[in-house]
Amino acid sequence: MILLSDMLNNNECHTFLHHQQNRIHAPNMKVTASMIMKRYAQIYPPYILNSMLWEDSCKVIPLSACHFSEQLNLEIDGTQVTYTDSRATAWKHLFCDHLTEVVTALHRTTNLASIILWENVAVRFNSYFRKTVEKHPELEDKIFYLVSELHRLEAKDFNQPSHPMSTYLTTPDTLTMTKKRSTCCYFHKLEKDKEMSHCLVCPVK
Repeated sequence: MILLSDMLNNNECHTFLHHQQNRIHAPNMKVTASMIMKRYAQIYPPYILNSMLWEDSCKVIPLSACHFSEQLNLEIDGTQVTYTDSRATAWKHLFCDHLTEVVTALHRTTNLASIILWENVAVRFNSYFRKTVEKHPELEDKIFYLVSELHRLEAKDFNQPSHPMSTYLTTPDTLTMTKKRSTCCYFHKLEKDKEMSHCLVCPVK
């Protein structure tokens, strides 16, 4: 298990990735980093997005509250979770203070292109919104507005030169469609027995 804030340390991040590389049968650290980012982007953002949709205030969950287990499940220290009435603040915490830090750590440790890591995040957001609107059609307007907000975020909300996911996100008009990736996540490079050979939105398949 690793505390997410510890991943900001190069040595800690390298040790964690090396262990996971062996566990998931990845050929190298870059593929491992991509899979780790895909997994984290799948399990962490819904905590925040769900609060935006169903709660009166938005959750703020710092890196120091998050632990990644051996099996890549997320454990959260609830005593560190706070709430904000400001959606702008919630978005900034979600990206600038959290996901951007993880992307940066994985890029710095493995030299995997940041655009791949950011598209990994975007793909998970697209999936979350698509599945949520299918499961809760009564929330369609709220979900569409949330997607529009995400598109309107500025570079400062990510602590990046520009919005790093803008070209990878589905729009409200195409929310129920599956958007093919622009970059390759390297899922097909994993050693697999019975799983599908490529990811569902693979650009090279």
